[in-house]
Amino acid sequence: MPFPGGLWWLLCCRGGFALLRRDEEEEEEGEAAAGPGAAGEEEAEEAFELRGHGQAPALQVNLTQPCRASSSSSERSLAVAEEMCSLIPEKKRWQVQEDTEPIMRGWLQREVRGGRKAPWWRPRKYWFVLTQESLDCYGGCEVGAQCLGSLVLTSLCSVLWPDKQTYKETGYWAVTVFGRKHCYRLYTEHLNEAVRWVCALQKVIISQAPVQTPTQLFMSDLEENHGSPEVLDQIYRNNPILRYTAGPIYAPLLPFPYGIGESADLSSRGYAALRDEAVKLFHSLQQLEGVREPALLMQGVLQTCLDLPPLVDEIYCQLVKQTTQPPAPGTPADLRYWQLLACMSSTFRPSPPIQGYLQQHLQRTESRFPGSEMARYGRCIREALGKASGRAGVPSLEEITGLMGHGEEACPVPPPKTAPCHGAPTSHSTAQEGARELMSPLGLVCGPNLSALPKEQQA
Repeated sequence: MPFPGGLWWLLCCRGGFALLRRDEEEEEEGEAAAGPGAAGEEEAEEAFELRGHGQAPALQVNLTQPCRASSSSSERSLAVAEEMCSLIPEKKRWQVQEDTEPIMRGWLQREVRGGRKAPWWRPRKYWFVLTQESLDCYGGCEVGAQCLGSLVLTSLCSVLWPDKQTYKETGYWAVTVFGRKHCYRLYTEHLNEAVRWVCALQKVIISQAPVQTPTQLFMSDLEENHGSPEVLDQIYRNNPILRYTAGPIYAPLLPFPYGIGESADLSSRGYAALRDEAVKLFHSLQQLEGVREPALLMQGVLQTCLDLPPLVDEIYCQLVKQTTQPPAPGTPADLRYWQLLACMSSTFRPSPPIQGYLQQHLQRTESRFPGSEMARYGRCIREALGKASGRAGVPSLEEITGLMGHGEEACPVPPPKTAPCHGAPTSHSTAQEGARELMSPLGLVCGPNLSALPKEQQA
């Protein structure tokens, strides 16, 4: 049966009075045990209070006595507090810097959520400041405004010009800036302002120092120490980026611009940015080790290089990397890389720095594995690099199969009936060599009609 409300109040008050009575009894017992000394101290304190009661206190002081509990714990807590103060820096807000004169600044929009389709929505504007090193975004134009983000500008950054399609869809002119990890899409209502921002950004990007990848730096070291085999072995041993790898790569070996940049027509042809395509091609190279019919895959790699010429040097570097200190040299999986390298050498010419790096790699392979299949492919590659100047098309599947089997593809040419033809032109022979080979048995090498033949055309 529940108690009524009044009874509960009575019980609570009775319990409270009992507790108060018990506390008073304990205090009286403590005073009796303390003796007259404690009573004298209380009288002295009362007299002090009486003497100071008539005077206006000029200063209030609160005195606290230290706890007897733990001196060591307090020292330890003080040390921890000092350590936290030293390890945790004070957070400071990024603010507008007025030390350096900005190249350009103004209000821009980072996103277009309204446009002509929803004119009642006003997108938020941000204050952008372009300096010689970065593009900074602030919440306001006043001094001390918080910096919301910063895009560091390097020589690999790229800018897209405003296009009419975006203006038709949104009513704003778009300026896209590609960085290493971030991309700023800026919008403005005026075309002249968008053009000024693009020109200023491109001027800053062009003025930056060229970015060199680790592979390029190691290539310079290898060229400087090409006469010291011990130093070369140490460089290859201490830098895994120069050697064969079974795992994927997440960045190209050579520098490529971030984003699409000036090659905006890549997406229309079905290609991504050059950096992404370079990573995809390395994955395709790794698939050569296990595929049963690699000729079609090799032709696809060659076609990509033909469509995207900047990737030619990248593929050469990737092939040199995969043929350097492989786990099983000379195996069919390793020879696939050499076969593709032979196809590349008969189709494309690398740039002078990459060609020097490739020649050094071929010489080192021939000296380490003399008489092997790798050395045979190396000699064929060096001969192709010394003769041909590149092809206008991708080799056929028959030519690729011939290059895979023999290191060079023989092109059958019917010899004259009067005299046998001692040699047949190969896939990297020039038209001048073929003409000499055909006219030598006929005795027309010094004839007046020889000048009418093409001299440097492809086979």
